[in-house]
Amino acid sequence: MSEGVPRAVLTEALREKINGREVLAAVFCTFRFDPGFFEREILPALFDLQLHQDPQIRRVQLEEALRPLAGRVAVYYDPRAIVTGDGTACLDVRRIPVRPRTGLFHPKNAFILVRDTSTQERSLVVLTASANLTQAGWWENVECAHLEEIAESGRSRTAPEVQRFLRHLRTMAKNFATHAALDDIHGVLRTVQPIVQRSANGRLHPHFLFNGRPGAQSLVDQLDAVAGQWLRHADLEVLSPYLDKADESVPLETLIDRFQPRKWRVLLPEEGGWAQCRPELYDWVCQRGGEWGRLPKAVLARGGKQAAGAAHRTVHAKVYRFFTKDREITLVGSFNLTNPAHSHRGNVESGVLSGVAVERRPRFWLEAIEEPPPFAQPVGEDDGVDQGYVPLLARYDWASGRAEVLWDGAGDSPPIQVYDRGVHLFEVGHLERVVWTALTADDAAILRERLRETSFLTAVAGDQRGIVLVHETGMAHRPSILLDLRPADILRYWSMLTAEQRNAYLAEHGEALRGPGEGLPAERPPDTIFDRFAGIFHGFASLGRAVRDALDEERVEEARFRMFGAKYDSLPVLVEQMASETAGDPLDRYLMVLCARQLAELIRRRSPAFWASDPAGVSRLEEALSVRAVLREQLISRNDAEMAEFLDWYEPRFLGETAVVTA
Repeated sequence: MSEGVPRAVLTEALREKINGREVLAAVFCTFRFDPGFFEREILPALFDLQLHQDPQIRRVQLEEALRPLAGRVAVYYDPRAIVTGDGTACLDVRRIPVRPRTGLFHPKNAFILVRDTSTQERSLVVLTASANLTQAGWWENVECAHLEEIAESGRSRTAPEVQRFLRHLRTMAKNFATHAALDDIHGVLRTVQPIVQRSANGRLHPHFLFNGRPGAQSLVDQLDAVAGQWLRHADLEVLSPYLDKADESVPLETLIDRFQPRKWRVLLPEEGGWAQCRPELYDWVCQRGGEWGRLPKAVLARGGKQAAGAAHRTVHAKVYRFFTKDREITLVGSFNLTNPAHSHRGNVESGVLSGVAVERRPRFWLEAIEEPPPFAQPVGEDDGVDQGYVPLLARYDWASGRAEVLWDGAGDSPPIQVYDRGVHLFEVGHLERVVWTALTADDAAILRERLRETSFLTAVAGDQRGIVLVHETGMAHRPSILLDLRPADILRYWSMLTAEQRNAYLAEHGEALRGPGEGLPAERPPDTIFDRFAGIFHGFASLGRAVRDALDEERVEEARFRMFGAKYDSLPVLVEQMASETAGDPLDRYLMVLCARQLAELIRRRSPAFWASDPAGVSRLEEALSVRAVLREQLISRNDAEMAEFLDWYEPRFLGETAVVTA
């Protein structure tokens, strides 16, 4: 921006704040939500990894990186503002719709729990912004954001306010019972000692403000309660991309009457050179003694270049800036200059109010407009929200195969037709309001197949038509994006010690797969039986160690991915390949199945609660392991009669207490 105004790329600023630390949980809040863009371009900011430039390979790498976070990355969004974009969702992210009783679910936040692996210290990184989780929000618009960090067992002014906001978030997401990421974040916030003082050494402590909860004050009342004595008679500057479609602005008038600014200036929302407000409102601001303004061209130019005729970026930032000769106080967040944003009974909004001492009076960021531009029909951020919306929620559990739908509208639902890209999938009969209802087994199977390609459905209820984003759980059992690793590849992958090694391997493997007509380079087979068997034993020992470590460290979902999942390196995926003659020599396949049985018994005895927690996964693994009988018969038929006697002696010793494979 202009001189004195901080500038940064949002993704880079977030990555810098995380600073390579391990992410333990993450909660995002947004109004407009593009799930495909979020997974491809925003989610990578959580991980200190070199990701491949190809989007599909990058997703495979992210699928691996997300395993330790299973169920602990969640996006809370307004279901009336889904953006289908150019992709779909396929990663382990909880997608939770939130529809408040009044207004819109409009906050833009990220709450990211991180841990320094060298000191084991945990902190909560809090992003409060104006940017939706969309390409426009993170790549194209002029946006604003506030970043801060709350240390575990530390002191913070915002921690109690953030806790209240997250508790209210859970209440609003009433149709979903499990919120693992919120639980983890609350656990850290409960250790934080609140700072009672509003300011220290001339600096206003950050205050987290939000609307849309029972008993909340209006935005102006919150500003007055926190910093009223410093805000009065200061200069005021307001950046808001949306204004009320009215001849006068009630929220602006309330601000002016309450704080009596010495001088004030308001951003004129524009698109293509046309003002996005009524001419009467433009005149009203001037008559009240205010000014309209624009951000400098250098800020608006795409790519930071002011080429003649270059298209300007859209201003989507929401900033309320009060400043005097010795102080600057700024509210940054999601609050537009509209009645629904300012009212205590309107939208759910959030922002951070903070202040600093200055040596001289700051200047306005906005350049004053002297001549009024042409006017177009004003638009609001909620335009089109209720057009093309059906209040249907859908969820699918990959572990159980259970699919359910819920009607969140007024009264019971009419019959609902469900489509995918114009193809009729199934019909849902009348639904009782806010009650999860299971789909038939046939309809659940249809949904399962469609979810392999897209997480979006189209629902038609009467004359209403809208997009539904399916909420997916049990992601360990979701078929992987990359399913064609050979048994030798899987064993080698299990043997890799670090995340960096596995990440590089996935990139290399994916690169080979995406080449025209290319496969993996041919590998020279091991020269000796010892080499072959040592590789098998080492791979299974590494897998066993990884599962035990995950269970010891209470990373249960990560252990589930490995023991019962449907991913490229999950145990059942390897064992199921043993039924095919293309998987290699029967002796190698038989030995791999014995190792898998041995590992299964080890984990069953060591962690019976974990074993019992996933009956579907156990059933799949046991069914796959039954191939041992077939492989045994093949070995006996291809060898002399003594082979059966040898196997009768060998198998009990291999699978018994003196097991060969140890982890």
